[in-house]
Amino acid sequence: MRYFADRIAPTREFREPDAKERAAMEDLVGRLRVWDGGLDDEALQSMVFAVGKAHGFEPLRDWFKALYEVLLGASDGPRFGGFIALYGVEETVALISQALRGGLVGNA
Repeated sequence: MRYFADRIAPTREFREPDAKERAAMEDLVGRLRVWDGGLDDEALQSMVFAVGKAHGFEPLRDWFKALYEVLLGASDGPRFGGFIALYGVEETVALISQALRGGLVGNA
């Protein structure tokens, strides 16, 4: 816990999503709200990939980078399906919704 507070938290920089990222994140929220696949991290990862592809992110790394920068305040992070499985589907929906309202910017 001390490591996070001393080393990680001070370096985080949240940002607003651009229009393309916002549309993809809204799509992701919609899919997560009706998700019935439990906490299968691989299935969740596949769904997150599908959202990125559906919104034309090329390379797909740009989609994941956007998720990390908007939601976690970092340029990279864990496999996002695994993050959802650990953090929780409802909690991830709430986090994305908060970010889309601008509630994470300035919260480093």
